[in-house]
Amino acid sequence: MKDKDTAENKLKLAQACRILFMEGLADYNLGHASFRVFEKEIIYIKPQGLGLEEVTPEDLIVIDFTGNIIAGNHPAHGENPIHTGIYKVRDDVGSVVHVHPVLTTAFSASRAAFKPLNQEGVIFPRGVPIFESPELVTTTEQADSLARTLGDHSAVLLRNHGIVTVGPRIEEACLNALFFEGALRIQQRAAQFGEITAISEETALKMYRQCRNPKRYDMIWRYLVRKLQRCGLALPSRT
Repeated sequence: MKDKDTAENKLKLAQACRILFMEGLADYNLGHASFRVFEKEIIYIKPQGLGLEEVTPEDLIVIDFTGNIIAGNHPAHGENPIHTGIYKVRDDVGSVVHVHPVLTTAFSASRAAFKPLNQEGVIFPRGVPIFESPELVTTTEQADSLARTLGDHSAVLLRNHGIVTVGPRIEEACLNALFFEGALRIQQRAAQFGEITAISEETALKMYRQCRNPKRYDMIWRYLVRKLQRCGLALPSRT
């Protein structure tokens, strides 16, 4: 990855943090997001102490795959092993997000089954696996178990805790968290009308192949970046 690419990804990660806040997925100053630099096996990640809406590219810290801080002026989150553990075993993952959205966290505390009901839902055509421990993921052993539970999925629920989403790029990892919360919003509303009719697995897989198109992610991402500007959350321009 060239320095220019790293600078662009630092900007995108800060934007992703602010988008997560703007769309209601924030929880005080908790939650974190990261991207990896494949050639150097280093990770840029949101630091501890800042709210998602406060993050700028300059605030990001750099850690290695053992969690050691290489660069940055802020402390690291205690749950950095979530990120390092997934990157170690998923060569296809370029970005990781961990947040505590209200509906997602409530759903993680239930025994309800996830049902794809719309375009957001079919992003998870095989459902989402559940990591059964509600504890903070702060050790290598916990992180390894979480990564195994994630498997080849794009998201994993943490029981009574929240969600971890992944993607090849920052855009996918960020939007997958939004999509799951949005899919649950529809499922909750649909249940109020009575019996739910879920999209069949065969159709969901077909729709998944269409909806996971990177161009679709890019289109939604650009819209959300423009929305940051309208909401007064855009990062200040640098001259």
